[in-house]
Order: sequence, then structure tokens, then C-alpha cells
Amino acid sequence: MINYSETILTGAEPILFIHGLGASRWMWWQQESAFSDYPLIMVDLPGHGKTAATSWVSLADSAEQIAQQVIKDRAVHIVGLSLGGHVALELAKHFPEKVLSLFISGITVKPLHYGFLLKLQSRAVQRTIHNKPHLEKLAREYYRLPPEKIPEFISNYQLLTRETYEAIFKEIIRFHLDASYSSFHKPALFAAGGQESRAIIASIEIAPVVMPNAVGMLIPSARHDWPIQHATEFNRLLRKWITKNLYEEKDLPILD
Repeated sequence: MINYSETILTGAEPILFIHGLGASRWMWWQQESAFSDYPLIMVDLPGHGKTAATSWVSLADSAEQIAQQVIKDRAVHIVGLSLGGHVALELAKHFPEKVLSLFISGITVKPLHYGFLLKLQSRAVQRTIHNKPHLEKLAREYYRLPPEKIPEFISNYQLLTRETYEAIFKEIIRFHLDASYSSFHKPALFAAGGQESRAIIASIEIAPVVMPNAVGMLIPSARHDWPIQHATEFNRLLRKWITKNLYEEKDLPILD
């Protein structure tokens, strides 16, 4: 079962937030306050947060669970970071009637040749999980979390098992945004930070070729988790996207 939180508010279209690998819905705390005028839905994916007891199966399985258990008979705007962006694409592909628009950041759209790194990265992640001082520093300096959010960050990150990490890693590096996703005709924005990998940056040019109403956006100087690190700019662009489904060059954020 998918665990999620929801704010009840009428008169506006709901926004569904889907987190990245190793995180949970805690990561959207700055969006929760910035979009208090919208109904908000925030999920914990299988193997994460309060859904940690539910085993990860696949991107498509997670999308189906969200569609049936969380979205139900509604239509929502979907915001996904990294892993969450891949799940958002599966929702758009298999349940297009439930998706109003997509705002996706930090994903790859072509298969990668990183399989040989799986075991090394998996061991590194597990070592990190058990290094509380490192996690505290990561939360404080990289994610810029306030003190009251750090314990939640650590406790949620420590729920990530080796099995979950490796299953997701294998699926992500094999992911291919092929013609089967072109049937989604609603607005889709693909963003990438200027400091992300070449593969992620390339996605903002590839996706609009495959999906008819997709656009790409490069965020200069941004890192992978810019929705957390630069929430004010992220929120401004997200609001503009949801209300108008467009952006102009002048809307690009200038990040420090």
C-alpha cells in the first residue's frame, strides 16, 4: 500500500509530488507551504519513507499503485524529481486521463552504460546510511535543511535497503523514452540543472522530440536537488508552469 498525505482544498487542480531515490515526501516541505492554495498530494514510493514495508517492484507498478490508491478518479498535475520523474512518466503513459501536466527534473531518457558500477555504488550507499555524522553534514550543507528537518531526513534515508537501491538502479539505467510515450499529448516540462550529468542534460533535448507537447529547460548553475536547494526559484517556475503551462527565457532562474 502507498502511504501518502493530502491537503483538502476545493477550487484548484491538485498537485501530486513524487520524490527521488532514497528520499520520501519530507523533501517537498518547502513546496507544501508555497502552494497552500492548491490541494497537495505527497507520496512515499515503495521501499521509502512510510511505504518502506512495501517492496519495490518496478516503475510501472509504482505508477499503477499511485493511480489506483492515491489519484483514484481525479486528474492531477504531477511533479517528479529523479526517480519521481520516471514514475511520473509511467503515470502519463499508462494513465493519461489522470494527468493534467508533468513537471519533471533530473532524469535520463536513454539507456546508460553504468551497470558495472552497481555493486560499488550500492556498497557506498549502505556505508553512508550507517554514517550518521555524514548524513547530518549532508542534510545541513548539501540539502540546506533546517535543524528540525534533519532527523526526518536521516531516519528516512536509513530505510533504503540494498535490495531496493539495486532494483531501482538497474531499472533506471535501462530506461528508454521511446515512441510508446508519444501518446501523451498534454504539457510536459523536462528540466535539468547545469551541473548535472551529460545524460540528464541531454534529456531536455531528447524528450521534446519524442513527446509532442514537451519542452526542455536548462537551469544554469543548478545541481540535481535544486528543488530543495533553490526552492524559491523552483516554486516560482512550477507555479507559472501549472497556471500557464509555458515559460519564457526571462523566467530562467539565476542561482548562486
